[in-house]
Amino acid sequence: MPSEIVQISCLVVLLKLTCFLIGYLTIRLGYKLILAGVKGEFNFSAKYEGKEAALVSSSPGLLFVLLGIILIAYAMFLTKTEQYDTHTSKSTAVKKEIFRPDSIVKDSL
Repeated sequence: MPSEIVQISCLVVLLKLTCFLIGYLTIRLGYKLILAGVKGEFNFSAKYEGKEAALVSSSPGLLFVLLGIILIAYAMFLTKTEQYDTHTSKSTAVKKEIFRPDSIVKDSL
């Protein structure tokens, strides 16, 4: 049973590290595009729960920086819940929440 917990925890850590790495590379690409002075015309807009955001006629480098930041933020605030049976005579289910950075802030307040 503990080996399953370790495997799931390792997979979550691997997912977070992969998101951080891809996010970093995306931001670095955007930074290089900004430094090179690459220009482009595009419209990017998003609407979610009545809120709207848009990027219009901006550099592609800025878009890559924004996408990298979003990917890293996703990795930071990703929460996975795992459930497993302890296989005891009472057969109770145990829940474990993977570390989440904002829980530190809530606990310290």
